[in-house]
Amino acid sequence: MAKKDISLYIHIPFCNSKCNYCAFVSHVGTESEKDSYVKDLIAEIKMRAQEYNQYFSVCSIYIGGGTPSCMNNYAIRDILTCIYKNFNVKNSAEITIEANPNAVTRAKIREYILSGVNRFSVGLQCTNQKVLSSMGRTHTVEDFDNTIENIREQGISNISADIMIGYPGQTLKHVQESVDHLIELKIPHISCYMLQVEEGTKLKALVDNNAAYLITEDKVIAMYNYVLKELKDNGYERYELSNFSKPGFASYHNQVYWNRTDYLGFGVSAHSYVSGVRFSNTDSISEYHRCINELKKPPVASAQELTKQEKKEEAIMLSLRTAKGLDTKAYEAEFGENLIAAKKDKLANLIKNGFLILDKEGILKATDKGYLVLNRLIYEII
Repeated sequence: MAKKDISLYIHIPFCNSKCNYCAFVSHVGTESEKDSYVKDLIAEIKMRAQEYNQYFSVCSIYIGGGTPSCMNNYAIRDILTCIYKNFNVKNSAEITIEANPNAVTRAKIREYILSGVNRFSVGLQCTNQKVLSSMGRTHTVEDFDNTIENIREQGISNISADIMIGYPGQTLKHVQESVDHLIELKIPHISCYMLQVEEGTKLKALVDNNAAYLITEDKVIAMYNYVLKELKDNGYERYELSNFSKPGFASYHNQVYWNRTDYLGFGVSAHSYVSGVRFSNTDSISEYHRCINELKKPPVASAQELTKQEKKEEAIMLSLRTAKGLDTKAYEAEFGENLIAAKKDKLANLIKNGFLILDKEGILKATDKGYLVLNRLIYEII
């Protein structure tokens, strides 16, 4: 029996400092905490391999966080070596690591590449130093530029950079400068995220106490529209709401999530989706350690087998985020429902008002106008 493809996500819950907007499970850890975590992570990988390796081949690996590049020497090498030993990793697998510009050295970059990493995702966020500081970012634009140069010196061209729009104090000019800087550096993949103010973050407290003021929706839309136009004019394709790439540089791993294909997450708070079942690990490092070492079981905190209705809703929601759109014929083949007939009036209204298009092949896509109110569109259809 041929093995199915699966993707792996590795969560590193440590940072050198916590950004003001960050709601991910991460904190500043000691060296011994980091070492202990790597041992637990390796134990979980071995545990899961016994369950899944015979059925799957690994087509992509993504090491995220937190800040993977803040880990102790050889931590990433040890994690990847364990994966290679316990899973069948394809020679063509895309292997990405996230790196903060001031938390990665030439030596670490070389170590990652020798360990199999072939794609780097580097967080820039903004080129304005005042905005960077207000975000709680500790790097400079010079740090970012040096990191990109160091990665390229080692022969890696598959590089992604993140920018954020809509942060308090940020202006359209700041966004223009950030995008233009990345274009000038010929970064082949750019992710542009609109600010989400999350509960429990420093930013949420600042906003609640009127110590920071959110930018108006109109201004955020103007920022996004600039990013979209400037990147399109310079040869980038928007293949998903927040992701743009030069031809051949779209992230394979990103598309796994939107295509609803199988992925397996390792580490604290990591999520998985395998054979129609979603499950997530505990978000407590101490509980994670206890499950691995004392209970000798996977550290799963919750699991849910999706109903047919939930799968239908996810298919609509995730597909409409992408440039490929929703294939209504494939939808009907999977779920036994003609979406166009079932939602005829709603779809007709959304198409008439320029939010959606339906091509002759039966592909339903959001327009540029529709992307700006995508959550509302999805809600209307579902």
